[in-house]
Amino acid sequence: ERIVSSAPAAPPEVLFSAPTNDETDVPLNTKIRVQFSRDIDPESLKGHVRLGYSASQAAERGEPQAPSIDAKLNYNRGTRVLEIIFEEPLERFRTMRVVLGDGIVGTDGLPLKPYILTFTLGGS
Repeated sequence: ERIVSSAPAAPPEVLFSAPTNDETDVPLNTKIRVQFSRDIDPESLKGHVRLGYSASQAAERGEPQAPSIDAKLNYNRGTRVLEIIFEEPLERFRTMRVVLGDGIVGTDGLPLKPYILTFTLGGS
C-alpha cells in the first residue's frame, strides 16, 4: 500500500548568503551569492532583484541620491545559487541592501519567501 503525502510543497526560501546579513567590512570586490532551498525560475529573477546603497547614508553625505549600481545576475540550477557580480568595484564604507522581491518564483510557480540582505562595505 502506497501512502501519498498531500502536504503542500514549501515555497522556496533563501538558505544561505555570502556576505551574510548585517556583515561588516565586506571587501569592495565582493560577489554576492545566495542559495535557495528549491529550484528558482531564472526568468523570474529579471527585474525582481533590487540592489542599492543606503539612501539615508547618501543624504548624510549631502548626495541628492545614492550612486547607482550595475550588476549581472548568474543563476546556477545545479547548485541553486544566484550570483550577483558587480560591473565596477563597490564604494567604500557604504551600506548595501539587496531585495529579492515579489515576482521571484520556484520552477513550480510558488513565490519565494521575501528576502532582504543588508551588509556594510569596508575600506578595501
